[in-house]
Amino acid sequence: MKRYLNTLLMACTLCFSSLSLASIIALPVDGTVSDSVVGDSGWTNEDTFGDALDFISFDVSADSLLSVTSSSLINLGLSVYQGTIVNDFGIPFANGGDFTDLFSDLRYVTGNNPFVPGIGGSLTNVLLTAGSYTLAVGGNEGFFDTFTDYAYRVNVSLDEVPVPAPSTLVIMMLGLVGAVAMRKRA
Repeated sequence: MKRYLNTLLMACTLCFSSLSLASIIALPVDGTVSDSVVGDSGWTNEDTFGDALDFISFDVSADSLLSVTSSSLINLGLSVYQGTIVNDFGIPFANGGDFTDLFSDLRYVTGNNPFVPGIGGSLTNVLLTAGSYTLAVGGNEGFFDTFTDYAYRVNVSLDEVPVPAPSTLVIMMLGLVGAVAMRKRA
């Protein structure tokens, strides 16, 4: 039964795919994406029909701190997911939780508060492990303007987390062993 339901859901999704225009954008080397979304509340409303949301995909090669800033005439909602979105046609998007695009599962990492419209536009020092990620970007105003095209610019920076040198760890461990030995003598 579940297999038939999934097949039916996939067929319906393919039928309505022409209505969806959400973009999937690969993050450029410089970490800056300039594009636009239609409407001021696509992220708030979890709207993947029309061009109300954009998905920016990127890879992290080593543990890194992610920071995202945006500039636009509207406040943008941002959500980070582990996994790469494959298709953009009318998927059941969740701005504050896990979701699937029928081909891959995306696990929610962090984002702006989905219950407070009018805030957002940045994320700071989000620790990401090595892997593939997707950033969802859309309007977070809550005024339900569904026709205006809003240009935006998003800057994404990934700073690798420094790994302590092995010699530092060895010295620290020897110090702890020495402290325990001195305590046992006393």
